[in-house]
Amino acid sequence: MTAVVPRMTRRIAFWLGEEPGPDRAPFPAGGGEAEAPSLSGLVFLFLADDERADGKAGWRRGRKVLREVETKLAATPGITYQVRALPGRDSGALRKPRKAGRRSRWALRRSPDGLDFPRALASSRAAIHRDVAALRMGGAIVTRPAMVCYAVTPPLADAITAEEYGRLASEALVTWVVPDGAAALMPPAFTASGAQVLTDHYAIGDEVAHLVRGGTRGC
Repeated sequence: MTAVVPRMTRRIAFWLGEEPGPDRAPFPAGGGEAEAPSLSGLVFLFLADDERADGKAGWRRGRKVLREVETKLAATPGITYQVRALPGRDSGALRKPRKAGRRSRWALRRSPDGLDFPRALASSRAAIHRDVAALRMGGAIVTRPAMVCYAVTPPLADAITAEEYGRLASEALVTWVVPDGAAALMPPAFTASGAQVLTDHYAIGDEVAHLVRGGTRGC
């Protein structure tokens, strides 16, 4: 008996370049009519802040922007975004990402020692692999992962950081948000691989969420 592939399932498969054929069921068959799998996105929120930052004002603004982005993504119909926030206790390697909109009080908490950016990039790339595999095992179709980074001051692009960033950028959509006047200070290593660099403004949360939706869905 020939399997009937629902129209929505064909659309989702087309987005991912995996158009199902007549002999390939897009998800395990069960009793009764098959249900289309859920669509999930994975987003990492970074607040890059170091000893060069002047006071807490920039960090507070960055935290507000990233929380606004998460709120916008949580309201996106047709897709469930899972979020990891750095720095913060809920971003540990053994913890699961949380559903966008379900904020932890530990999320984006300022670290007294600053953010070890190269190490965070490396651990995030490993977490992407784990999270994507776990979501797929749960039956979800996973879109391209994304990283949104608010840089209070542009990070330094030493050899180790640039290498780790390049690896991550090859697997995730990267969007930077920087304070007014800081875009010109971003090292070229961080603007490669199609990364977007946006200047902070009053509606930046909407703009970033729009870019993440379009980039992760492949639209």
